Amino acid sequence: MKFTSTQQNLTWGLSISEKILSRNFSLPIIQDVLISAEKNKGFIKISSTDLEIGVEVVIPAKIDEEGAVAAPAKLLSEFIRNLPNENVEFLEKNKKISILCKDYKANIKGDDPKEFPVIPTKQNTQEFLEVKIKDFLKGITCVINSVSMLDVKPEISGVFVCFKKKNIYFVATDSFRLSEKIINTEKTYENKAIIPKKTSDAIIRTFQNIEGALSIQVNNNQIIIKTDKITFVSRVIEGDYPSYEQIIPSKFTTEITILKDELVQHIKTAGLFSNKVSEVTLGANPKKQNIEILSQNQERGDHYSSIPCEVQGIGVKAIFNYHYILEGIQGISSENIKIKLNEPTTPVLIMSEEDGGFRYVVMPIKN
Repeated sequence: MKFTSTQQNLTWGLSISEKILSRNFSLPIIQDVLISAEKNKGFIKISSTDLEIGVEVVIPAKIDEEGAVAAPAKLLSEFIRNLPNENVEFLEKNKKISILCKDYKANIKGDDPKEFPVIPTKQNTQEFLEVKIKDFLKGITCVINSVSMLDVKPEISGVFVCFKKKNIYFVATDSFRLSEKIINTEKTYENKAIIPKKTSDAIIRTFQNIEGALSIQVNNNQIIIKTDKITFVSRVIEGDYPSYEQIIPSKFTTEITILKDELVQHIKTAGLFSNKVSEVTLGANPKKQNIEILSQNQERGDHYSSIPCEVQGIGVKAIFNYHYILEGIQGISSENIKIKLNEPTTPVLIMSEEDGGFRYVVMPIKN
C-alpha cells in the first residue's frame, strides 16, 4: 500500500478514530486502527472499534498502491500529530509501515488487517433522518447525567431516543430523576432506540467539533450516524423503555419562577454544609415571595439563605439531593426556570420558562 495525504488530514482522521478506543488486554488488535486504500477512490479509510462501537473516517489521499494494514492507534496518532504541516507519504509492505514527511521518517510494525474485527455498517432501505449536529448533541447532553449507572435494569442504562413525527425525544432516568429534551426536525421519522451511556458519550466526543448535519438510521439492533466523512455505528440496548410519561405530574399546588444562576449559586453554597447523603431543604414561601435554602452537617455546621422569587400557590418544603437539583437546572439554557411542586414527597418538575423542550423530574428525599 502506498498513499500520500496531508499531516492535517491524517491528524484529524486519527483523532476521530481514537475517541472510541478502550483497553482490551484479551484482544490487542482493537488498540489498532485499520487503514485501507483503494485505487481510484481519492481517499483512505481509517477504522476503529471497541467491538460495541465502530467508527470509519475517510480523508482525501493520492493513492498509488492499494492495500490495508492494522496499525497501533496511539503511536501512529502521536507521531503524525508531531509532524510538520506538510504532505505525508505512507508506505506499507508485509505489515511493515514507513512514514515520511520532510525530514522525518519512522518505521512502525503493523498487524494483519484480516485480524481486525469487522465493523457492521449494513444499512437497510429505510430512509435516513437528517438532523443538525448541534441539536442532536444538545439532546443527548441535556439528559445524559440522568442515565442509570446500574446494570440491574439494562433498559434504563442508556439514553432513550424516540423519533416521533417531526420531533426527537431524548429521555434518561435512574429512578430518582428523569430528564426529557425535545428537538424538532424537518422530516417525519418514526423509530426508537436505547443508546448505551458509553455510546452516548462517544457520540458527543466524536461529533462535538463538527459543523453541519447528521444522517441517522435505526435498524435491527444498531444505530448508524453519518456525516460526509464519518460513519459511526453502535449496538443499541434491547428491550422496551419504561412508559416514563406517567411519572411526570400534570397538576401542581405550588409554582416557583426564579433566576437560574442565582439558584445554582445558592444551592452550591448550601451543598458545602450538606450531610453524607447530600440533603438540602428547599422551602417555597408565597407570603414572603421567596424560597429558603437550608442544609446541616453535624461536623461542619449549618447554612441558611433565601432568594426573592415569584411563588404561586401554597407553601411547601421538601428535601433533595442537591447534586440532582444542580444537574437538572444546568440542563436549562434560559435565564429563568420554573419549579413545580405538590407534596413534600411527590415528584418535582423543573423546566425552562422560555423553552418548553426540556423537562426534569426529581424525587425528594423522604424524611
